[in-house]
Amino acid sequence: MRFELSGSLVHPNPLVIVYDITQSDSDPHFDTQKYIDMGYTHFDVICIGGGGGAGGGIDTNNTGTLVRNYGGAGGGGGFHRTLGLLSALALDCPIVIGDGGAVGTNHVSDPNLTTDGGDGEPSSFNDTTCRASGGKGGKRAKTNSTSVTTQADGGEGGRGDRIIAGGGAAGGVAGIGPQPPDSATPATPGEDGTLFQNIGEGGGGGSGGIGKYPTGQVYMKGTAGGRGAYNPGDTSVYGPGSDPGDDAASASKTIVPGGASGAKASPVNGLPTVYGQSKSGHFPGDPGVVIIRLTAQ
Repeated sequence: MRFELSGSLVHPNPLVIVYDITQSDSDPHFDTQKYIDMGYTHFDVICIGGGGGAGGGIDTNNTGTLVRNYGGAGGGGGFHRTLGLLSALALDCPIVIGDGGAVGTNHVSDPNLTTDGGDGEPSSFNDTTCRASGGKGGKRAKTNSTSVTTQADGGEGGRGDRIIAGGGAAGGVAGIGPQPPDSATPATPGEDGTLFQNIGEGGGGGSGGIGKYPTGQVYMKGTAGGRGAYNPGDTSVYGPGSDPGDDAASASKTIVPGGASGAKASPVNGLPTVYGQSKSGHFPGDPGVVIIRLTAQ
């Protein structure tokens, strides 16, 4: 007796598809049937939300009161990973790529004219199959005083399986000055975002500090941003936050808030790139990403 098998036993090689903010298609979609017809059977997708933008502060440009006062850094984007059968998906799956939050407005003297940083946008694959919220924008500096709190707190991190901004690690809280040497309530850093199974949190943004031109005198230190999607037992997707930095123009040390981290997509794309970060200083947040790995099993 002889058995004959029709068709081919050759499976297609794994395929990684990256959807990021550089896509020329403003409304990207995943054509499920196209890849089933190519012989693929399973998908593994990671979504990372956009990072929050930094809050605005007081930048006197070395005139007037000589104050340099930073708003808080934004939170990092959330992380979500989902695995499954291509046959279980809709034939047409919409893709949303979360952009980073806009940077808040600085002003030379009036804290009433500063603005909070914008929230990072969510990223998603097939609506609810995989989704991750963006980080909240950093808070603006609400005073240019060197002796009271500016309320320039860091933004909350995003979270996986959620589209509303935030939901992750808490942002750093500005202290009640002066700092140093004797703060009544010291500033706190942004918290680290956790990773539990396939849902991760973005780190919390660092709080802003206050210094003066041109002497570099520090009245309130900035704080560090938190790590994103952090689990000491699984560091495959976590991204490191950053420490507070220096403002070279004003020679003020450690008043720049540390940025928070989003996450990596290493299990899917094998790369160390971190997406959805907030930057240290006065910058917009980095965009998120949607990355899909297809296999035939």
